[in-house]
Amino acid sequence: MQAVRLKAMVGDDHRLEMVVPDEIPVGEVEVIVLVSRPAGACAEQSLSELFAEIDRMPHKGLAKEDVDRYLAKERASWD
Repeated sequence: MQAVRLKAMVGDDHRLEMVVPDEIPVGEVEVIVLVSRPAGACAEQSLSELFAEIDRMPHKGLAKEDVDRYLAKERASWD
């Protein structure tokens, strides 16, 4: 699959029209639409949602000794 980046405009009717380069073969294609947002728009909300998601995750609660033991074992395997 080949990726081609093109700029396009969505009209008031919410239709997207574009002309692709000649090297793109005729047939079905997959179109991915990336929407540009002003800097800072929804960033705070998204970050808050991420933190909330992290808080909902189950925590293993490893003790310091467990982490140290794991790291020592991992380092020993490097030799």
